[in-house]
Amino acid sequence: MFLRSFFLVTLIIIIFLLSIFIVKYYDYRQSLHLAKCNVNSSLDSFASFNKEFNLIHEDGFSITKSQLINKPALIYFGYTYCPDICPFDLMRNSQAVELLEIEKIKIKPLFVTLDPNRDTLSVLKEYTDFHHKDMIGLTGSPKDIDNIKKIFKIYSQLPTDLTGDYIINHSTFTYFIIPKIGLVTYFTRKDKAENIAKTIKCILEEYKF
Repeated sequence: MFLRSFFLVTLIIIIFLLSIFIVKYYDYRQSLHLAKCNVNSSLDSFASFNKEFNLIHEDGFSITKSQLINKPALIYFGYTYCPDICPFDLMRNSQAVELLEIEKIKIKPLFVTLDPNRDTLSVLKEYTDFHHKDMIGLTGSPKDIDNIKKIFKIYSQLPTDLTGDYIINHSTFTYFIIPKIGLVTYFTRKDKAENIAKTIKCILEEYKF
């Protein structure tokens, strides 16, 4: 009886360790494959980014991460009153999406506001429609916004005086996410639309997505 229990426990431990090894090995192999795509960082380093979140769609309904990321997506964080950086980055992201559309690759462009106080649903919708016909604006409660900021490690700082046309300091990364896989890479302000499109196409080919 003792030997049978010992054997069973040992088998469970071996299976558990083997499953961890397989997952790690898959991530390692995938990182090698993605290296040629010029991705930033590796899948392992993005594990903490793949948590659940809830936001409010610009059309007024609540939406979960799994509902939102139902196809490959580019996510950018900013605010509609941003004087220069956000419009530039969103236009570049839209150009990348359009370059991929030419090759029959559909990418969902997303914009998450860091200024839900001023960025009402109507303001968000008008703003995203201007940048791209398929771009979706997202907002939420302060708790919702804080949660997704923590997940994606977004820095943003509201000024103490919120009267007038205040400016928000914030990080400017664009993240690329694939359904069921999660965050694969990110892009900085130095990345051009052509490079973003090329990297995304390479990633999707490697994943056979």
